[in-house]
Amino acid sequence: MVAGGYCAAALALGGQAPRGTTVLGQDVGGQDRAALGRTLGQRAQELQAQPVALALSGAGAATTAEVVPDRAGLAVDVERTADRLAGPAWTPAQLWRHVAGGSAVAPVVDVDTDAVRAALQPVADSVAVAPVEGAVTFDVRADGTVEPAVTDPVVGRALDLDAAAGKVADGWLAGGAVPLTVTAVQPAVDAAGIRAAVDAIARPAVAGDLVVAGGGRQATLAPAAFAPALAVRPVDGKAALVADGERLQAAVTAADPQFETPPQDARIEIVGDRPQVVPAVAGRAAPPADLAAAVTAALTGTSPTRRAEVALTQSQPALSTEELQSLGIVERISTFSTKLTADAKRTENIRIAARYVDGTILKPGEEFSLNDTVGERTPERGFNKAPVISGGKLVDDYGGGVSQLSTTLFNNVFFAGLDEIEHKPHSLYISRYPEGREATLDWRSIDNRFKNDSGHGVYIQAGVVGNQVVVSMYGTKFMDVESITSPRRNVKTGRTVYDTSARCTPNSTPHTGFTVDVTRVMTPVAGGPEQRETWTTVYNSDNRVVCGPDPSAPKPSATASAAPSAPAGTPAQ
Repeated sequence: MVAGGYCAAALALGGQAPRGTTVLGQDVGGQDRAALGRTLGQRAQELQAQPVALALSGAGAATTAEVVPDRAGLAVDVERTADRLAGPAWTPAQLWRHVAGGSAVAPVVDVDTDAVRAALQPVADSVAVAPVEGAVTFDVRADGTVEPAVTDPVVGRALDLDAAAGKVADGWLAGGAVPLTVTAVQPAVDAAGIRAAVDAIARPAVAGDLVVAGGGRQATLAPAAFAPALAVRPVDGKAALVADGERLQAAVTAADPQFETPPQDARIEIVGDRPQVVPAVAGRAAPPADLAAAVTAALTGTSPTRRAEVALTQSQPALSTEELQSLGIVERISTFSTKLTADAKRTENIRIAARYVDGTILKPGEEFSLNDTVGERTPERGFNKAPVISGGKLVDDYGGGVSQLSTTLFNNVFFAGLDEIEHKPHSLYISRYPEGREATLDWRSIDNRFKNDSGHGVYIQAGVVGNQVVVSMYGTKFMDVESITSPRRNVKTGRTVYDTSARCTPNSTPHTGFTVDVTRVMTPVAGGPEQRETWTTVYNSDNRVVCGPDPSAPKPSATASAAPSAPAGTPAQ
């Protein structure tokens, strides 16, 4: 009977929150399950949308921030909280709360730890200060002596994201700011350790000459030569001598230019009209990491010789003899030349551009861009102002004349039978170029591009020879090419224009405009059907411009010049 009475009491008092119970600051005593869900749901939404203040302090930091629970993976589990409050009072403690009255009850909270960490990351970033490791470097004075220079370490600070996420998860519903502790981050070696290394490591390292030996050669370096490549820094928690292998390489090369030798690519050399392969040459070098290790060992050991032995390794060229030979560059497949003008600055522009093109090797299927190869024509790169056609007029601009190299190159592409991708003729016909078979160039908008579809490698030779721009291509001939130029049609001439303005630019040699077709007829050397492609070019005409008045225009008469002026208010006729 006692058990039955207990169960009856537990069931009778269950189904509602004990009187005097508060959750989330709300009095929910006596509310049944449904009412609890509504009350807690509304309050939870309010709290989850309300920013939670954070107070950060420690390690020199003192600042505030905030996070919004809804965006930080924090939420009240309304259903589970309501179930706990309105469930049967099975335990004596639960039964007693219903009899004597409830108290403040903590809600059930859902926490997405990853989301909390993500929300706190910007806060952590805002207070983080990375520690600065101390170091000893070396100053080389004007008299050649070397003196250690100390950089003291600096303590950093950081917010422990895991600890901070736990505090926010526990305290976001408590009211008030959640306190978060910023902790100090110590450098690997303190200031005392760095300063002790000056006499223990740094000064002995530069106390005398260093000998670097390898490959049957040796180089002797004075402290002033190798000290800039050294430093004392923390290594595995201790101050240690470290070396920059690449800077040591430069110091060794300066002391003995033959200690290391760079590899030389295989290359093409034109003898007569025939291309010949100049074999590649392997280089030899001390690997930077190996050199650094050998030097630090020599300078921190007990041997009085201060000698670093390093094994030199063979460095291979980027283009081997065998690879270049396999490309089949065996004969001249096209050549073309165009005559230069008397403009020295224009010629110099062409010389500069040709240097970038000369020696180019295109593998089968590779594309060539003249703009990409030459680069932007600027005064910093040596290019001069010279005439270019812009807006149908001749004006001066940097790189003027490079279009002549482009035209000469295009004719090589044409007669070699290579695949033309992009080119554009000049808007005005220039008589030193073949009609319809020429190509202008502009860094901003016009390129000269083609593809090596010959099935073999192509080598380009370009330069200024005498008063000619000469470009030749070498490879394996795969097309016989014929050029057919149509008669001119739609021929147009300009008129004579007299210009009395201060900005007049005379033009005594106007251009005739016309339309012309150029057909490339290609016959495969190995046999196969003939291939034809036609380019149609429309050249504009321009006017003859004379700076001054038109001599045939009627002059004002003496009578007209003496005519009385119209009375005020009378319209002029």
